[in-house]
Amino acid sequence: MDGESACGRVECLIKTTYNTTSIMIKKPSLILLYIFSIFNSCQKKSEQNKSSENVIVFKDKLGHSLSKNDLQNTTGKVNYEIMDNQNTNATADQLHKEARQLGQSGKYDLAITKLQEAIKIQPDWAYPTYDLAFTYLLKGDFESALKFYKRTDELAPKGFFTTKAALYTLEGEQSGKFPKGLYLAYLQIEWTDNKEQKLEIAKTLTDKVPDFAPAWKELSNLLNGNAERLKAIEQGLSKNPDADTAGMLKINKAILLNNVGKGEEAKNLLGNLIFSADATTATIEMAKFTLKSIS
Repeated sequence: MDGESACGRVECLIKTTYNTTSIMIKKPSLILLYIFSIFNSCQKKSEQNKSSENVIVFKDKLGHSLSKNDLQNTTGKVNYEIMDNQNTNATADQLHKEARQLGQSGKYDLAITKLQEAIKIQPDWAYPTYDLAFTYLLKGDFESALKFYKRTDELAPKGFFTTKAALYTLEGEQSGKFPKGLYLAYLQIEWTDNKEQKLEIAKTLTDKVPDFAPAWKELSNLLNGNAERLKAIEQGLSKNPDADTAGMLKINKAILLNNVGKGEEAKNLLGNLIFSADATTATIEMAKFTLKSIS
């Protein structure tokens, strides 16, 4: 009998022997001794599990700490639609859905009209504003795209889909740091399913625009070999990346560090990211999941 099945049978055994004669109680029988030994084993196992759950896996200089129990239900997934859709006006929601269908059909002007109507009904809802920015981007109206990405960021300052990277890139385009159309070119990496094409685009972008951090992040994911990947990650981190890009670069770096036996360094990197005031919701959740996995 294993420990778990024994624990599950304690209650049944106790009920069976509850009406034992007084003689047997005064002189404990083998069955009672067996029950007590199982009970003690289960109690110790429960205490060990509880102790294991409360093990601190990270603690910083400010006293912030994370235990295994804190990370237990972390999945690393963030569904912005669910997060942002709890009190959505039904009419605004319908207009938003219609706009997305129009946008997918290439009917951008009609999509913009629907999105503007949805925003007018519910101006504090980030999703239609985000899609409005993206639709202007697809039309090549980068100024309007930047305007509404800024508005999305105001509505969801802890991050909303790719808003942080879009702002970083479009602001760079506007200031002359990056060439016009860079963000659309960068999105081609996401839009293609061919890994070789992804790698080719990422390499081209890092060669032509070496100060563009998101391209280094993508390149680090596509390269083979820890040394090459780590070099790309360090390049990205040195380019003053946006909060989302910086977070993902640090998470990828932590995974590589753990792979080469530097587990404590990896944990510290992830823990500090989780408690960083600049970290986005997505990177915090992914960092928690990664920390849970390597702990």
